[in-house]
Amino acid sequence: MNACPNIAGREIKRRRNFTYFGLFLTLLTIALIGYQQYEGLLRALVFIPAMSMMIPLLEVRSKTCIVNAFLGLKNMGHKYEKEKNEAFLKEQRKESLKLVVKGIILSSLITILMMII
Repeated sequence: MNACPNIAGREIKRRRNFTYFGLFLTLLTIALIGYQQYEGLLRALVFIPAMSMMIPLLEVRSKTCIVNAFLGLKNMGHKYEKEKNEAFLKEQRKESLKLVVKGIILSSLITILMMII
């Protein structure tokens, strides 16, 4: 079993828009930090918008909603339905946990870059 998507259509478009908004916030935060020449831990504030960009981006790529996976739901573009297949649900939950870890790692890398630059 490779993938068990639990979102499609309109939900993917929504998350893609959240990704663009998160990218805008991340770039804006980086610009403000650079312009104000903040030092030290204030540079770590970029983690929050970076995370708001990474999670929806990873959800779009895998077609798996983190919240839906843990609630046992799927929304394939029309309406929310209960996931009846336990194997799919288990796979979705495993995938969503991977997405969270990847999001934290990638956001942390962006933050570390901001700290050393």
